[in-house]
Amino acid sequence: MKSAEEEIRFLLDQVASGAMEAADAVKSLDVSRLAGILHPIINVSSVQGMPKWTGGITGAAGAATGRAYFSAAALLLARKLAGQRGEPGRSSPCILVLPSTFAGDVSAIAAAAGVLSAQGGYAAHASVVARQYGTVSVVAPDMTITGTKAVLGNLVFSEGDPITLDAPYKGEPSVYRGAAELTEPNIKDSGLFEFLEMARTYINDFRIRANAETPAQAERALSFGADGIGLCRTEHMFFQPDRINIFRELLLSEGAEARQQALEKLRVLQRDDFSRLFKIMAGKPVTIRLLDAPLHEFMPRNGDELAGYVNRGPAASPAAVLARIEALKECNPMLGHRGCRIAVSYPEIYAMQVLAIFEAVYTLGAAENLDIYPEIMVPLIMNASEMKLIAYGKKVTGAEYAGIVDIEEALRDKLKVRPVPYKIGAMIELPAAALGAGEIAGYAGFFSFGANDLTQTTLGLSRDDAAGFLPAYTRRDLLEGNPFKVLDKSVKELITLALDRGRLTRPDLAAGVCGEQGADPATIRFCMEAGMDYVSCSPYAIPAAILAAAQAALDRGSVL
Repeated sequence: MKSAEEEIRFLLDQVASGAMEAADAVKSLDVSRLAGILHPIINVSSVQGMPKWTGGITGAAGAATGRAYFSAAALLLARKLAGQRGEPGRSSPCILVLPSTFAGDVSAIAAAAGVLSAQGGYAAHASVVARQYGTVSVVAPDMTITGTKAVLGNLVFSEGDPITLDAPYKGEPSVYRGAAELTEPNIKDSGLFEFLEMARTYINDFRIRANAETPAQAERALSFGADGIGLCRTEHMFFQPDRINIFRELLLSEGAEARQQALEKLRVLQRDDFSRLFKIMAGKPVTIRLLDAPLHEFMPRNGDELAGYVNRGPAASPAAVLARIEALKECNPMLGHRGCRIAVSYPEIYAMQVLAIFEAVYTLGAAENLDIYPEIMVPLIMNASEMKLIAYGKKVTGAEYAGIVDIEEALRDKLKVRPVPYKIGAMIELPAAALGAGEIAGYAGFFSFGANDLTQTTLGLSRDDAAGFLPAYTRRDLLEGNPFKVLDKSVKELITLALDRGRLTRPDLAAGVCGEQGADPATIRFCMEAGMDYVSCSPYAIPAAILAAAQAALDRGSVL
């Protein structure tokens, strides 16, 4: 069987020689084969005889080998020591092994070659973050971890032991005890970009955007052909060790002055973050989602993190931090104090982010004369009242609430600059929002369907816990595959209903899907048929999404 590179080169040669029509070449390439070009693959002969476990879920495709570390702190320390020895990252790779991952683990996921977690699924935290950074991810529900030792079937390994993850785009992943030889991808010489350029000619008005929140992710997405950013998760911008401590200062502040000092630090960081993204994506839309994560995710979650935070300098006492953690704790945080609900309770947090966005827009635009197209997205909208409040504010004696429009107007008046067109949109991820889309569209210029949460709330399935029983449901034909990878028919029906109702109110309403299903060929086909404008997916999924969109357009005859 030809490798993916060989097949692409063969198809390009066939088109160049006139032996095959370009459209036929585009339709003939299996989308799943692109994973073999974008990610390392295992040299099969190198794993012969290695102890092996097969099962679980591929969270992020590819292959990775490295030494196992059972905490983010241990992995980051190992990477730091390797750097001090002058060893580049690829010569001393690490695999992060955890029951599940949280906000504080993002830096370790970014530094790791792979992530092996026991809890979660395709749309769980570890998988989502891993796809953003191009890190391999495997979810193995059978794994048990005791201290710095893991047991996975017949595999037993401890911290520092070499292991290998093999996560195919299709089929079950495998874990090996030992270090396999990997074949690194050669994207530049593979013919991929030439093939994608050919495929793009068959896509009319549909766009492929990227989920990205760092300059590196944005640049990678652009190199793969992204049409802009469809989802910038701003909470991920706070997860680096230095930034998360500033956010903790905000949550622990006892007075208005201390809270304002923390907000000011965050505003400057956010302004610079957004400036970089706008500059990279100049001329293309950038959709920035305001803070969505539950506040408890930013607090220390174990003794080591707590000690590290308290010992870093002037800070609250351990007792005060523990009391605040307890106060923020929720029984069901995914349906609790998150998303736009934070804006209602703590309006200063969203106000800080909105001010930072427009400071970046107006200062960068004036300094470098760039075309900037900001889109501000409000997450977890439940009804039109929430959307109206956050977008346009509310003036009540003694309780004035500054909306996004108010903040932008005040800054523009202060800077004495001309307005830059921008959009305010709603993230539709609750059934109530889909049903009330007609009213919400009165205050939202675009809809972005958060397919992960819309799937959770429609089907009553937790994306972090469903991996334990989804295989049994699939075996018994109770579900057609993993609904966090391929959109369920009930979720599609809600999306279609929301689009219809929203466009009755606002005929020019733009819409897209930004959940992890966004790169799935069936989802892309559905989005095109439903009349959506774009999908947004992780940077490494963009080539596959472009190809899938071209194939869907050809099948529909929309380019003929």
